[in-house]
Amino acid sequence: MRSETIRVKFCSVATLLAVWLFSLNPSVVLASVIPLYSGVGLPATQAWLDFASDAAVSSGSAVQTPVAAGVQLSTDAVVKAGYSNYLVNQQLKNPAFPVLDRLAGYELALDLGLQSENHALNPNRAGFSLTLLSADLRGIELGFWTDRIQAQGDSPLFQFGEGVTTSTVAQQNYRLRVQGNSYRLFQGGVQVLTGALRDYSAFSGPINPYILPNFLFLGDNTSSAAATVSLGPIELQSDLTAVPEPEVSALLAGVGTVLLAGVRRKLQKKRSA
Repeated sequence: MRSETIRVKFCSVATLLAVWLFSLNPSVVLASVIPLYSGVGLPATQAWLDFASDAAVSSGSAVQTPVAAGVQLSTDAVVKAGYSNYLVNQQLKNPAFPVLDRLAGYELALDLGLQSENHALNPNRAGFSLTLLSADLRGIELGFWTDRIQAQGDSPLFQFGEGVTTSTVAQQNYRLRVQGNSYRLFQGGVQVLTGALRDYSAFSGPINPYILPNFLFLGDNTSSAAATVSLGPIELQSDLTAVPEPEVSALLAGVGTVLLAGVRRKLQKKRSA
């Protein structure tokens, strides 16, 4: 009977602790996470992303190849090609794509590995870029080299701003978090880059993607660089209102572990008494 009482008390305390942790981190249930690409097959065969290339016009080369870790995209220095939530006619592929409110915050997570990259024609461009814009068009474009990640500036347009020296060759997880007026980039769970959001809408061209709200692009968007890149699963979390910073989540987990350990010790002492 005593051991049963101890187990009941332990379960009650553990339940209360779980409720307390959930009250601090309700995002465990409430967070809206959209799987934009499962990591199997070609992204355009799924619901959220389309593939486009100007190879027919530029006479360049863009090749998609399904691989075990997702999809490999190889582009030359002439072509522009990649994946977007918008079609070429500038309509959303999936009308259910969420509004990206930078005040509420949002986060893009993806697995990425850059096998090769060449930017000899323009040192301010990259063979692989990630562009993510909010509903009000403020966002960030990041250029990936094999040994650097650089933010694209908006004044002047597409001149490198802040950057970080880091290897991007091995496929690993990246998280791009946008909140308020700034972005934060995490590589393998470690923050490697942060800066202010930009407005690229001053760009002029036959097609201007930078005037599209809630815009996402992953690929080669320049005719002066080339790359071979592997993309794995891609997820979008559209509202970070209830989501703590990664450091806070780790702290909560640590606090929970310590408290549960203390409860166990006290119950073990009572059991042996």
